[in-house]
Amino acid sequence: MLKTGDEMKGKKLLRFGLLCLALLCLSGSYGAADAPAGPEPGRQSATLRPAATVHTLMAVGDLNFATIADKLISNPSYPWVDTRELLRSATILVGNLEVPFSDRGAVYVPKKWLLRADPRTVASLTAAGFDLVTLANNHIMDFGLPALEDTLFTLNRAGIAHTGAGMNEAAARKPAFCTAPDGTRFAFLAYSQTFPEEFWAQGDRPGTAHANRAILAADIRKAKAQADLVIVSFHWGKELETMPAPYQKEFARLCIDAGASLVLGHHPHVLQGFEVYRGGLIAYSLGNFLFSTYSRRTVDSVILAVDFDRSGPVAARLYPVNVNNYEVAFQTRLRRGADAERVLRDLRGYSAEFQTPIASRDGLGIIRIPRQPRR
Repeated sequence: MLKTGDEMKGKKLLRFGLLCLALLCLSGSYGAADAPAGPEPGRQSATLRPAATVHTLMAVGDLNFATIADKLISNPSYPWVDTRELLRSATILVGNLEVPFSDRGAVYVPKKWLLRADPRTVASLTAAGFDLVTLANNHIMDFGLPALEDTLFTLNRAGIAHTGAGMNEAAARKPAFCTAPDGTRFAFLAYSQTFPEEFWAQGDRPGTAHANRAILAADIRKAKAQADLVIVSFHWGKELETMPAPYQKEFARLCIDAGASLVLGHHPHVLQGFEVYRGGLIAYSLGNFLFSTYSRRTVDSVILAVDFDRSGPVAARLYPVNVNNYEVAFQTRLRRGADAERVLRDLRGYSAEFQTPIASRDGLGIIRIPRQPRR
């Protein structure tokens, strides 16, 4: 992983070992139809290759600490009381940071919602175990270049990788990398397809990465040359809309065709569907995960856990969570029983367009990802 120091490495390796043991114990949860094929008839089992190492990448939705800084400064673990054990079991944990860490800067582009959080709240990301955050969104530049500089400095000092924004266009488009204990390398790219356009980095102008078809194909190709697996994150779509726009589907599939294994979506603040496409997985929107809002329209989310071997994703698990702050008071909580099943039922409806089967077991959603040849 990206963090340094013997203690952190030891913790990561322990988590990785426990993860592998847990996956072995849970292998039956995918069902017999999902299990890897056994030895061919008449073939000696001794001639089989060892099972591939599996890594779990966990991805969550939007993160915004703007109005809860005091809670997080006094107790960085406050939001994660019910989710910390799960989050810290991931090989790699990623989220979309939709707030700059700064007390500097002036309003860059006047708009209704302007977000900024005390840099000390980064300790909450560390407490949860975040390894990487994406910055390509419509709030990271709310207070201009000084706030962006502070955000990059704060994340670097905390040892949290980031991608999607930078001091110029090349820096914003530069991938970030995470390396699993066995050497499997993950590359991450992030793009904002939301307004205002003034936030987009162009040439020497700082800001967020913004994609078109040519940029996506080129950036994914370059990232793939430096990593085993490529994950692409988008800030896109329409707020509070549960169905993706046509351009979201086009761009997501283009990413998989270009060599990405996973596409993550943010910005709508609500869940959208999942699509299994050519051996890759697309999560069109993960909703909010910890967000400074009391909106009753943005109360459901999931923790997405994608199991990878070095060739790509093999399965995904969906952990429904409650982000209704009237009920959880900014402590994201796992939904259980009928409450979790309701969220999974909604996701099946959102995913019906893509014919994505979402099985469930005890409130846990399961998606198989069959291997398919890439172009």
